[in-house]
Amino acid sequence: MRRRVTVQWTSPAKAKLATLPPKIRRALLEKTNRLTTCDPRKAHKPLTGPLRGYYSIKVSRYRAIYTVREETLANGDTLLLVQVVVVAVGLRKAGDRRDVYALAERLIRFAGMEIEKPRRRRT
Repeated sequence: MRRRVTVQWTSPAKAKLATLPPKIRRALLEKTNRLTTCDPRKAHKPLTGPLRGYYSIKVSRYRAIYTVREETLANGDTLLLVQVVVVAVGLRKAGDRRDVYALAERLIRFAGMEIEKPRRRRT
């Protein structure tokens, strides 16, 4: 079984990436490009709560949030295509509306993608 990994950036993530300091941008691009040579589901921190199923690449206080989609090609090949779709890029600012995790949640909801609802704890 062959596996091919491609990295796709959403338009908002590309736009945000362009505004970052050059050093941070280079580091995020390098780490994202390294996902093509490894299992992207094991390379970085899996997120929990409403962003379960997404992963976070960390560079200083900046984060790139991505998800992994798998497809098996229908032409008879046993090729597994893993697409890494970068959802959001930005600063981690806990509690701030511009926090990268809050931004990722809004973008995912806007795109109509499923995100897990937080479970209520029994007391």
